[in-house]
Amino acid sequence: MRCRTSDLGGHVDACTDCGTIRISYNSCRNRHCPKCQGKNREKWLADREAELLPVPYFHVVFTLPDTLNPLAMYQPKAVYDSLFEAAWQTVACFAK
Repeated sequence: MRCRTSDLGGHVDACTDCGTIRISYNSCRNRHCPKCQGKNREKWLADREAELLPVPYFHVVFTLPDTLNPLAMYQPKAVYDSLFEAAWQTVACFAK
């Protein structure tokens, strides 16, 4: 709600040729803000959609219990290698 308002400050744009002055207020730069990131988000989505193959997709999420977070911080390769191996085995099993 405060995006591109005086709450976030601003700056003056002045043309040295014609003398036109315009005040521009700063944006919040939040990736969810429709005022400042909406166009970027739409372009990113369009770019990702262009990469999709014309086949049905399924979104599958594999998570770790939060008790493993400290281990993942200290041994990320071992933890994530194990996670991806287990995820692959599960997907391969269901795919049969």
